[in-house]
Amino acid sequence: MMNPFIFELIPGMGCVDFTGHWQPGAIFRAMQDAGEGHCRELHLTFEELREQGLAWVITRAHVQMDEYPTLGETITVKTWPGVTRRMFFPRNFVFEVGGKEMGRASMVYVLLDLETRTIAQPSRLKDGIPVYDIPAPLPFPGSIKNFQAEQQMIQHKPIYMDVDMNGHVNNTRYVDWFMNAIPLEKHAQEQITNLLVHFTHEITPQETITLTMKEQEDVSVMHGMRDDTICFSVEGTWKKRA
Repeated sequence: MMNPFIFELIPGMGCVDFTGHWQPGAIFRAMQDAGEGHCRELHLTFEELREQGLAWVITRAHVQMDEYPTLGETITVKTWPGVTRRMFFPRNFVFEVGGKEMGRASMVYVLLDLETRTIAQPSRLKDGIPVYDIPAPLPFPGSIKNFQAEQQMIQHKPIYMDVDMNGHVNNTRYVDWFMNAIPLEKHAQEQITNLLVHFTHEITPQETITLTMKEQEDVSVMHGMRDDTICFSVEGTWKKRA
């Protein structure tokens, strides 16, 4: 049995919110760093794939948190690849503090052909992905809830902090956009227990995106719209802070 890759971090002031808890956007950045660290062991890094004209792109992600680590705690991120499904490459994560599981996540990647900007076949990988005999902590990320409710609308054009080395908005920034659209008063009383993200179309620096936000009971849903096209969706489920 192969062991998961271990990545440790201690969140500082830039990684926690005003309540002292790990920010959801920072969780996504830690997953990105942990996945990149494991890819270095597997020789599937950004640089190595770029030589083949390829890049990893996330299509879906689901983060489930029972508790949030706080400022200064040592967080252990365990990650391993799941079983490849057709063109989809799952990656699993577990978050621990002092041996206690605080949360878990599932992310699904595809290979992007950097020349055509279309999905590439898994056979393009020279050595493939090793198989880990470790159960997934969460099922394959599901669908975003669809309900009728009053919508808020925000216009946003990507800025310096949004764009990554692939030339598009980084996946972690969609989570930041979602969290920033929620009033501070709600954040003070509640926290996200489930966060589901769908990445449908890349967003480039030249585009102005309409962010729509609607809420129903304990669920908030944001869509990032280019005209009538949904580029991404975020669904957050809330619970009262302890």
